[in-house]
Amino acid sequence: MRMERTITYFDTPGEDNTADVLDCAKKRAGELGISHILIPSVRGVSAEKALDFFAADNLTLFFVGTDPTRFSPETKKRIENAGFKHVFYKEVDYQYSDEVKNAFRRFGQGTKVAVELTLIAAQVEIVEPGTEVVALGGSSKGLDTALVIKAATSDEFYELEIREILCKPRKTKT
Repeated sequence: MRMERTITYFDTPGEDNTADVLDCAKKRAGELGISHILIPSVRGVSAEKALDFFAADNLTLFFVGTDPTRFSPETKKRIENAGFKHVFYKEVDYQYSDEVKNAFRRFGQGTKVAVELTLIAAQVEIVEPGTEVVALGGSSKGLDTALVIKAATSDEFYELEIREILCKPRKTKT
C-alpha cells in the first residue's frame, strides 16, 4: 500500500510558524483519530496559543516546559484549570543521549524537541507506549515542527517511530 502526503516546509525556523504548526497538527490528528497533542513551551507563550487554538476540540493536550522559574504561573494555572497536565523536563527521569539529540537536530531543533516530548509523555504515563501522538517542537521561540510519532519510553527508545513529518523548517539554522 502506498500513501502520499503533503509536508509543509517553512523558510526558516521560529515563532512565525506557530499558527501554521497548530493548524497542521489539528488537521492530521483529526484525520488519524489521534487524541494526544504534545506541546513544548519554555515561558508559556506557546502553551497559551495552543490552549486558545484547541479550546473547542476534544483533544488531550500535554505541555512540557524547561524550568519552572521561567514558566508563567498564570499559564500553568490555566493548563491545570483546563484539565491538562504539565511537567518540566528536568523533573522527569528519562534518558535521551546527546548523540541521539544531535542526530535529530540535523532535521531541526524542533524535531529533537518533538521526539523528547514523546519520550517524556510515555515516561510519565500520559500516553501508553505504542500510541500515536502529534508532537510539536520549536527552535527557541514558538513552534515550527509537527510530527506523528509512535510513543515509547526512554527505556524502550528503539520502539519509538517517527511516522510522519507534518511540517518543519527547511533550514535548520536562522
